[in-house]
Amino acid sequence: MDSYERRKRLGARIRTLREQQGLSQRKLALMIGSNQTHLWQIETGGVNVGLDILCRLADALEVNVGDLIDF
Repeated sequence: MDSYERRKRLGARIRTLREQQGLSQRKLALMIGSNQTHLWQIETGGVNVGLDILCRLADALEVNVGDLIDF
């Protein structure tokens, strides 16, 4: 599996958790101190995600970082 596929899988997992919690991209982006465009890029696998953002996403979604990574 290449890095793009890993980013896509991570983004899909984040999107699934966000939608399960009834959060919009805008709301989650505000919760993690980012913006909607950046979150969209993460969810579509378009950008690399640093550990800091990954931790903020996990905290906002109330999951462990490991729960975001299924590969």
